[in-house]
Amino acid sequence: MANINTDYLDDLVKRFKGFKSPNDTQQLIIILGEKDNRSEDDNRKLAVLMKAERKADQLAKARADARRMIDADKAKARKAEVRRKMIWMGAFEKMASEDSDRKIDLIRLMIEAFESGFISDRDKDVVRDDIGF
Repeated sequence: MANINTDYLDDLVKRFKGFKSPNDTQQLIIILGEKDNRSEDDNRKLAVLMKAERKADQLAKARADARRMIDADKAKARKAEVRRKMIWMGAFEKMASEDSDRKIDLIRLMIEAFESGFISDRDKDVVRDDIGF
């Protein structure tokens, strides 16, 4: 008799019965898993199907792990970019606070960015007071 992990089989049957449209393999696992008197041939088929399903689960987990890793790297890069921009803007604002000509230059750049479409419409209300509009 083929070695069937009944706990795993029960989990698969429950999971697949909850699917709106189980595929052919999943439907066959449901049918064979709920069959009372499975033949040796049924058990061999079921063992192969369960092995394939276990591999599919491992693949899905590996893909999810890879996606999480990629997303974490992207988030790290975005945070570094935001930090870099904040450091530069802080330096520019410090320079402008210490020199009136630099302050005028910075305000001119801010006005130009505001009026030339470099600031999105949804963000204009946030920065409008910075340029005296």
